[in-house]
Amino acid sequence: MNAENPVGFWSYSHRDDELDGGRIRRLAESIAGEFELITGERLRVFVDNRSISWGEVWRERINTALTSTTFLIPVITPAFLRSKECRREVTTFSRHAENLGLQQLLLPIYYSNVPQLRDNAANDELISLITARQRVDWRELRLEDETSARYRRAVHELAVRLSGIVEDAATPPPPPVPVDEGDDPPGVLETMAEMESALPAWQRTIENFTAAVLEVTELSSWATGEMERSDARGAGFSGRVRIAQELADRLRAPAEEMESLGAKYTDELHTIHAGIFNLLRGLESGPQEVRAERDAREFLEQLGILIDAAKGINSHLEGFAGEIREAAGSSRHIRPLMNTVGAAVQQVLDGRSVIGEWRRALDGLTDEAGGALGGE
Repeated sequence: MNAENPVGFWSYSHRDDELDGGRIRRLAESIAGEFELITGERLRVFVDNRSISWGEVWRERINTALTSTTFLIPVITPAFLRSKECRREVTTFSRHAENLGLQQLLLPIYYSNVPQLRDNAANDELISLITARQRVDWRELRLEDETSARYRRAVHELAVRLSGIVEDAATPPPPPVPVDEGDDPPGVLETMAEMESALPAWQRTIENFTAAVLEVTELSSWATGEMERSDARGAGFSGRVRIAQELADRLRAPAEEMESLGAKYTDELHTIHAGIFNLLRGLESGPQEVRAERDAREFLEQLGILIDAAKGINSHLEGFAGEIREAAGSSRHIRPLMNTVGAAVQQVLDGRSVIGEWRRALDGLTDEAGGALGGE
């Protein structure tokens, strides 16, 4: 397939499509057809992320380099936000697009009402990504007949928007501006110097977050034990309410700590992500001074150990997130705090796609080095 052919990935909840009688998939087909009608160029749209072809082209476009003719169109609904796969697709695509200055390639369609978007939940990375984009509001349009003039006009406008992005990308860039020395991109040594402080800071954040999770777990266990003893004394539900109120008081500090650490984790993750790929690009750009290249490869090998540790923590957090959702429904006194804890955990879990990219990049470097990152 020609790398310059426009490609659109349609990210949505399959259950939503079933509930809406297949309208979400038909919308993708309508947009692709309108795009071809007004441009004469085919827009290849992948609508099934469970298919082999979707996965192959997704990896090709993401793992090599996004082009200005690769779009991700997420169809935003409550079910979409709950889908781990959908969240991963958006966060992965967004980071690649941002690194290349191609943020316009993420085109959200707001399909049904999502309270978090209305409330602008800043502690949810996916919500922040969606609100930062100029999304297309389809909440009323999805109720229109698909053959109505209003519906067809909206499809046309979205296809025009896509074609405009492609046309802008095809415009020859202006002559290069001389680069001041201060604007020169960092080399291997400069990137390693930045990462030297960024990685330990991220590791401390992970350790502190894990400690806060343990504290919340211990407090939850304490409350469970207290409620069992209260029930044994015949204190009834009033006794349980009293314990829930006390639990809320005890949870406030670790919940606030987790909220702060979750945001810190995301910020540090973005910094490290840019640094890692700057470092890899530096190693791939040509011969390096032997000592610098050896140090860089040893540094990446140490990063691999930290990646594996982070993946282990994420596995634990998946189970913890389920427990938090269950606990949040038990009492209005602890619900806001448990929601805060749950949002912080989700921020960390949303970083899994980024960490997975690091692992794949390091594995690729290992293969090129003949089986060892530090090998000669």
